[in-house]
Parts: sequence; structure tokens; C-alpha cells
Amino acid sequence: MSTRDELVQAAVRLARKSGYGALSVRGVAREAGVGATTLRHYFPTQAALHHALSTELVTSVLKDLAIEDDTEDPAVRLYDCLEQFLPEPSREISSRGHWFDLYRTALAPDAAPALKNVLRSAHGASTAAVRRWLMVLAGQGHVAEEDIDDHAAYVLAMINGLHLCAVIEPERFDLPRERRLLRWYVHQLLAR
Repeated sequence: MSTRDELVQAAVRLARKSGYGALSVRGVAREAGVGATTLRHYFPTQAALHHALSTELVTSVLKDLAIEDDTEDPAVRLYDCLEQFLPEPSREISSRGHWFDLYRTALAPDAAPALKNVLRSAHGASTAAVRRWLMVLAGQGHVAEEDIDDHAAYVLAMINGLHLCAVIEPERFDLPRERRLLRWYVHQLLAR
């Protein structure tokens, strides 16, 4: 019998191989080599499956890196963590498996409503990661603890905006400019 983690990994493989639009109970069960009943045992609803998939995708991509290393510049540490939301310079924006594909698929006019749940869950997991990084910096005296929720909301609004711009006009997406913007924001956040 498959475990919950094996089923989530099958969903991740399917999303990376065939895109987020391929995520269905039957598709994931087929990828895992189990019946839909087994999948439903662990994930009674498609929303539960999408939430587990989103959380796994986000946590497998967003690492804490050196956020806790107080010997390094806090702006560099936070920037390095946030930069994980941007594509790698060698990666096409349209490549499967990146944030932009999730945005493009979930926000398409013909998108299955359940894919918005994937995006919503991914946003929740992203928010948790950003809050965790800011909490570390707050514990080190670099950020006021009472400002963490606002800072997390601001930085994710900016990152979401960058993602939307890349989805709408991928040919005009300027990765070096986006990196400069993110670096500027981090310096503003930590300047007190």
C-alpha cells in the first residue's frame, strides 16, 4: 500500500511531467500505480490532494539557506531566500514546474477551478516560508516582530506581481531588473 508521502510525490512527478492541468484524482492515482480508492483514503477531496501537493512543491523549492547565519549580512540572507521565487537565469520562464507555470495554468480562462486551490495553497505555504525567514531576522534584531505580517504581505504582493507580469508578457520579463527590484525592497525593509 502506498503511503501518503508516496502519493504526494506521485502528484509532484505528474505536475512536473505533464503540468498542473493534469492533476486529477485519476491522473495522480495512475501515476502512483494505485486505485482511486487508495488515493481517496489519504486525500478524501481533490482540494486536500491539491493542498498537500502545493505544500510539498513549495517546501521542496524554498529552502532556508543561510537565513540563520547572523555572521552574514541580513539583507543578503533574506534576498537569497526570496530570490528562490524568481526563475534561474538559465531557465525559460515557460519551463514546466516553476511558479510561473502554476500561475499561468491556474489563472487561465479555461482553468479548472480546483487549480486555483493549488495556487491558493502554494501562496499559503509561501507566506509561511517568508514569515519564518522574517521571524529569524526578528529574533536577531533586524526586523520588528510586529511588522512581520505586513512585510510578508508586501514582499509576496511584489513577487505575485512579478509572476503576473511574466505570465502576461513573458517576452518583456527582465530578470536582472526584477532581481534589482527585489534587492532594493529587501534593503528598504531592513533599513531602520
